Amino acid sequence: MPHCVLPDGAAMSYAEAGAGAPIVLVHGWAANGAFFRDLAVELAKSHRVYTLTLRGHAGSENGLSPLTIETLADDIAHFFEALDLKSAYALGWSMGAMALWAAAPRIGARLNGLIVEDMSPRLINDEDWEHGISTGYGAGDVANTVSEIESDWRSYVSRFAPRMFAASMREACPELEAWAAGQMAQADAHAMASYWRSMAGQDFRTALARITTPMLVIHGGDSQVYDDGATEFIALTAPNAKRVIIKGAGHVPHLEAPDDFLNHIEAFVRETRRPELRSGGATP
Repeated sequence: MPHCVLPDGAAMSYAEAGAGAPIVLVHGWAANGAFFRDLAVELAKSHRVYTLTLRGHAGSENGLSPLTIETLADDIAHFFEALDLKSAYALGWSMGAMALWAAAPRIGARLNGLIVEDMSPRLINDEDWEHGISTGYGAGDVANTVSEIESDWRSYVSRFAPRMFAASMREACPELEAWAAGQMAQADAHAMASYWRSMAGQDFRTALARITTPMLVIHGGDSQVYDDGATEFIALTAPNAKRVIIKGAGHVPHLEAPDDFLNHIEAFVRETRRPELRSGGATP
């Protein structure tokens, strides 16, 4: 598997397949590029697909930089520059969306469209925001979460993984939940604790208004992680955003409803592709 050497010398692994307009897939917290394997196969029929495994996740090095959303944003921007990606699309699932929001100003004109998969601009709930993690998760809960992650990571994963999927999907495909939990268990607990602290400190509610890149926001209608108001806020705040809801899917629509998810992405690309590419011009 190829890797990209990041500014601090860490190696970030990625997979590459297909040909056409580039699309970069950025996974969520504690996951890795394997979560996008099936989606990448389908997208590669019409795109050049780059599937990242972010630093600190199974398959890529931690490096010397702080394990934060800001560092991930720097890494993603560096990846775009190192591979000279242009007229590209990027998909961010969960934490991956936060990293892409932070990276978007640096990526700039290289980014043709941004796809957000089931994420909130802020994890923490308080009197001014009720669309964070759907259990009513507040600032006072962060320290306990970090302690649980660092003290017994596998036990934490066993509790977290079931919430990623809609209840109906867990009943129909229990093997999917087991596979996801097995993949997440490979992540480094201390790295995941650091990323959790960083995510909990983020608030993109204001920054979204400055991201003018066309944005498709995909919400799992039965998500147990974020409620409908989280993705609705993103779609109403980002200037060129629209939202779709995939009924019956949870926090991982690309695995729970793969055909619908793919169709939404392909439609978004058709709608937003730049005129010179629509008319058959060479793909950068």
